[in-house]
Amino acid sequence: MDTKTILTNATMTGLLLTSISSFATTQSIVIEQQGSQVTEDLKQKSELSFTPMEGSIIPIGKNYAPFQLPDFYNSERRDWSNHLGQPIRVEHKSRNLSLEGTLEAVTDQYFTLSVKRVAANYPISDFYLIPKLAASNTRTELNYQGLLTYQTSDIRWHPELSMVIDDRKITLVQQASIQNNASQDIELDSALLHYSQNRNIGRPMMMKSSMASDMALERSAPETDYNDSEITLELTKLSLPAASMTLVDLGKHSSDITSRRNVSKVFSYQNSSKLNLSFDQQIRFDSPKDLIPGTYQTLWHKSPYFMKGNAVSLRNMREGAEVEVLLNKSLDLTGDITLITESKAKKGSTQTWELTLKNVSKQPQDYQITHQLQAPIRELSLRSLEQVNANSVSLHGTIAPNTTYQIRYTVELDNPS
Repeated sequence: MDTKTILTNATMTGLLLTSISSFATTQSIVIEQQGSQVTEDLKQKSELSFTPMEGSIIPIGKNYAPFQLPDFYNSERRDWSNHLGQPIRVEHKSRNLSLEGTLEAVTDQYFTLSVKRVAANYPISDFYLIPKLAASNTRTELNYQGLLTYQTSDIRWHPELSMVIDDRKITLVQQASIQNNASQDIELDSALLHYSQNRNIGRPMMMKSSMASDMALERSAPETDYNDSEITLELTKLSLPAASMTLVDLGKHSSDITSRRNVSKVFSYQNSSKLNLSFDQQIRFDSPKDLIPGTYQTLWHKSPYFMKGNAVSLRNMREGAEVEVLLNKSLDLTGDITLITESKAKKGSTQTWELTLKNVSKQPQDYQITHQLQAPIRELSLRSLEQVNANSVSLHGTIAPNTTYQIRYTVELDNPS
């Protein structure tokens, strides 16, 4: 028998859930990274469309009569409870024992079976249940009418974020991996993805997969909405097969690389005379649209190849924001900074440093070196030096291919307070 559940656009508010059972009408669904928030309109003797998380059911109506919740949470007990009052057969799991009678009661550990009007208790864990009749729906129905919202772990998602790097541009690829843990197929006419940066979300196990869109086709991507400082994306026309993971295209957006340079930071401590430089490759670009912040997997595009790079954290992804990314260790520049002379006085000390920088590549290389000193800076000797804070100076420029560059600079330091 086909138990497929279908959500269609038969209601003004967005979603209609229908199946062989009398399910509630789904008004909206917000898919979270740890579950979903479902809002449904229940008629008389309706069932919830999904399994709710314990303690999450909130009736929206102003007043309502007390109603009993079905046994959602203990799956073994629920299987037995669905046959209360019915004739059943039970078989012992390890002994040659079989009983037939009427199921009178069920607890977490025991069931009560009436055999020829004699009732006795038996451990649930010791017996297999063999029903004689179909499960009763009355124990999964809610005696509540009206609007109700609840959380479910049946549907959840996590972002799949990638950054493809070409010579002069980057392409940000956003995808959603949506998991349907329910036992029925689901057709969503619309749904809202809600993204949270503050949760450590583990990736769920994939049972089977499907593609919600053809990656080779250009299609309209959902907009990333930052309203009320909550990041959401609205989806339309989405099929989620039972027990599956579905990959959904959230758009691809390109931006020109505005700068590419080699950066290094060094710290001079007391008695340190030579500081070796280690460079990272840094790029800058402007965010082309409001996009999802988070961890992006980098891919280097060397046509026709894609090479996996490091994962990078992109935090400010609002449209037009300048994004600065450290991609990997630079293999193009080497160098060091050496303390040449140092003199001390009552007011402080005067230090002369020499930068030696070598470009081992065949292309010009931009660089920026930040040198943090051990005391506040009072005066600098070179105009090309930029003081970035009380204790640090920055040297930046361009070095020609296969050349070595040396420069000396003097700093006057105050005595540390």
